Amino acid sequence: MAIVLIEFTPEIEDFKREVAETFGRLQRPEWLTLDLECDEYLALGREMDLFLIERGWYVQHWPSEYGGGISADSFIRHAVLRELEGYFRVPTYGGHGRYIVGPALIEFGSDQQKACYLPPIARGETVCCLGFTEPDAGSDLAAMQLKAERHGDYFIANGSKLYITYGNYANSMLLAARTDATAKRHAGISLFLMDMNLKGISVSPLACLTGHMVSEVHLENVHIPANALLGELNRGFYHMAIALNFERSGLDWPAKYMAQLEDVADYAREAGLWQRSSIREAVGRLAAYLEAWRMICWRVVMLQVRGAIPSWEASMAQLYRKDFNPQFGRLLLEVVGPQALIERGEPRSVLAGRVEWYLRESFNNHGQGGRFVTRNVIARRGLGLPSK
Repeated sequence: MAIVLIEFTPEIEDFKREVAETFGRLQRPEWLTLDLECDEYLALGREMDLFLIERGWYVQHWPSEYGGGISADSFIRHAVLRELEGYFRVPTYGGHGRYIVGPALIEFGSDQQKACYLPPIARGETVCCLGFTEPDAGSDLAAMQLKAERHGDYFIANGSKLYITYGNYANSMLLAARTDATAKRHAGISLFLMDMNLKGISVSPLACLTGHMVSEVHLENVHIPANALLGELNRGFYHMAIALNFERSGLDWPAKYMAQLEDVADYAREAGLWQRSSIREAVGRLAAYLEAWRMICWRVVMLQVRGAIPSWEASMAQLYRKDFNPQFGRLLLEVVGPQALIERGEPRSVLAGRVEWYLRESFNNHGQGGRFVTRNVIARRGLGLPSK
């Protein structure tokens, strides 16, 4: 990544060089060639998570009392780390705990919950998934119907969650459930820290077009302890929005795509296609787009450093990804042609099949809300436009 529009302190620059040199030394071809859900890739992800934990980098963005960094610039260091994780395409065994569930616990959790849940996440022992999306509640999470009714010391939950990332091997879920059926759509929802080993939970893996494995999680009379309630009762939708914004700086995304764009540009040069002005122009345009996206992500980080909670700014970062994907897909087809459809493991696959995966990933525009939902959030919260 040659373009740099952000100036860091000498200490941060030293840390950035250390991380880049470390990842460059550790990077293996398997990081780029293995299927993202195969056992070998997940084992590499587990190995790298443990490495980051050993180096003290895994949750350095958390407060020091919960296992995080002890320096004033720990949050910036974590942002630099995350950007480089994306650029070097470092595998992970599951990042929801360190990025979303942990910060949500720090923000809304009781002292007892923090003491119980944060240390295992920081040690990599707890793998978290997010139980938000449902069969009839995708981008519109306020439409969720899974119910959790209070009975003494428990909430009894019934319903289904769909497209749950890490659901096939997570041992904990941040579950959103409707706890007041009479309240308005955005009210009456609560969050729970649910043990995935509770009786009545069944998990069915689902393979996505992009190669990712997600799951349908069905709950039948699942008894969730009342002390697993995270934050205020019936305020879960608002807690959920804040929790997702912790993760949505998303610096790893533009960095990962920059590495992919560099792959494609290198292939175009080697294949003798670089003299075509349309390809050079497309690569340059997308590189500029990625840098603009990166600046939006860093704006989100700086807001978080100042203690602000980014809302529409985080949605802007998400919108950049949704708008970039189809543009990148068109470039792949222009540069590689029909060979872009050849999968990994086939003799004629391009870049060991990575191009075919990049092409499938270019269809991934729906995660965390569709494009129009995201634009509406920016319009209402950022521009102050009316909802109707």
